[in-house]
Amino acid sequence: MKIFNILLVGFVLNVASLNSYADELNQSITESTTPSQTMNSVDRYESFNRSVYQFNMGFHDYIGAPVVNTYSEYVPSPIQTGFRNFFSNLTLPLDVINSLLQGKVEQSMEGFMRFTINTTFGIGGLLDIATSAGLPKQNEDFGQTLYVWGVWDEASFVMVPFLGPGTTRSLGGMLVDGSVDPIYSVQDLGHERSRVRAGNAFVNYAVAAPLIETVRTQSDPYIFMRESYLQYRTNLIFDGNPPKADLDDFNFD
Repeated sequence: MKIFNILLVGFVLNVASLNSYADELNQSITESTTPSQTMNSVDRYESFNRSVYQFNMGFHDYIGAPVVNTYSEYVPSPIQTGFRNFFSNLTLPLDVINSLLQGKVEQSMEGFMRFTINTTFGIGGLLDIATSAGLPKQNEDFGQTLYVWGVWDEASFVMVPFLGPGTTRSLGGMLVDGSVDPIYSVQDLGHERSRVRAGNAFVNYAVAAPLIETVRTQSDPYIFMRESYLQYRTNLIFDGNPPKADLDDFNFD
């Protein structure tokens, strides 16, 4: 049972990432704007990545999908929204720290205000009051910080078993974020770290799971996921305004 729980947590972390780039998944591959200066133009690990992609999708079919379908059917929609708001609120301290490390002082202050408002007046983050007050969430992580610092100019796409789509830079940043996340010490949640992260991954996966069928309708689902994810990461780095790139610059064959 313990091994099963570990596998399930890892898998929901994988598919949870789909929720963050849903818009990109609904765009045509030919509209990709991923600049070559932020991502490696060669899929170095494509053979490995494709096998891992198939493995993760199989895990989704036999374990992930049945679990999330039960959750979506029996948990009322307002409660699901409350869960998403709560776990999203818990990620704000890292957004604040990385915004500051990237020199985005004003954005860092706004993130702190958002966290304070939603935690205080939003019943611990169950209600998202800050967005309607003009303080939308800005997703920042240490992977983006590394690029801003010029430490890792290019990153390669990689599929990790259970963890799913990522880049070498984003995975490195994720390890740092996970080790320094202040929310657990601030709210004395250190002993609940695994459960909180599993809950966060699962509620995001519940939102993202329907997108998997969108991916599968493409002529090459793996390429569609890869291009969408690289575009998503590039948009994060450039705060939604990435420089355009000539598609001829890319060679993923």
